[in-house]
Amino acid sequence: VCSPYLDTAGNDIANSSIATVALWLFLIISALLIFGKYRFLEISLKFVVSILFMALLVTTILVLIKGPIDPIANFKPSPVFNDVGILFLIGLMGWMPTAVEASSWVSLWSIEKWKNQKKPSLKESLQEFNIGYTITAVLALFFMIIGWFTLYGTNIELSNNAVSFADQVVRLFTEHIGSWAYLFIAISAFATMFSTCMTAHDALTRVSLDILSLLRPNSNIFTTKMAFGIGVFVLTSINFIVIAAFSANMGNLVALATFVSFIVAPIIGYMNLKNVTSTDLNPQFWPGKSLRYLTYVGIIFLSCFSLYYFYIIIF
Repeated sequence: VCSPYLDTAGNDIANSSIATVALWLFLIISALLIFGKYRFLEISLKFVVSILFMALLVTTILVLIKGPIDPIANFKPSPVFNDVGILFLIGLMGWMPTAVEASSWVSLWSIEKWKNQKKPSLKESLQEFNIGYTITAVLALFFMIIGWFTLYGTNIELSNNAVSFADQVVRLFTEHIGSWAYLFIAISAFATMFSTCMTAHDALTRVSLDILSLLRPNSNIFTTKMAFGIGVFVLTSINFIVIAAFSANMGNLVALATFVSFIVAPIIGYMNLKNVTSTDLNPQFWPGKSLRYLTYVGIIFLSCFSLYYFYIIIF
């Protein structure tokens, strides 16, 4: 069978093309972050997320108006609480509505933002955090509704190949809503991927440099602009190697990232709690008892889920 993704020697052109495109994307993002600095990141993300929110809102409304897709004959929902269902839930919870480790990203961004400005009050900081988290949660609901109304019940298995996956998603929308809705779908997809790449690229670089600076407190080498630039390009190289090694297999990449995020979530959660209840912080700014109790419940819940995940993998 002749495939458009194979050359005459049988090599997979799509995978190598995706890795090359990803490399160029990472290089462009790296340049924007290095020369534009945090201010550019902040302005561009507000712009991109605004576009993303409006495009997803329109798409969700169109999907709701059209109604859910008709399920295939004799469709039976897959059970949730079996080994496969639990593994899916773990992968889903790893990033929904966002990764737990994103708390450190927000902290470092806040430090960078207020370096040359008046420091905000606790009320202002909490307000900014709550707005960002609420928008993230609403976007997660949009994605869930769109997937529910266009994919659930079709028994369509999304491809692990990035090119095929993108084609499937576009076809699902255009066939269900109409080809005229392609623009909203394309804008939503691009804004989602671009904003995610940019935020993760910047945040992971800052977190890595912050960890290195803590390991060597007497050295200022990791706090310089040059260190940030080098860190960004090192991360670009690592990302490219990972994508090339996985042959652009989105399923494996997403599974790896979400599983890692979920497994470390209890540890990150405990570290967050220790930070906001440490002696370095005035007790009047500590979270209330009810919120601390809720945090303990969440840590226990995530820990038990993680242990069950290891049990499934081992046995």
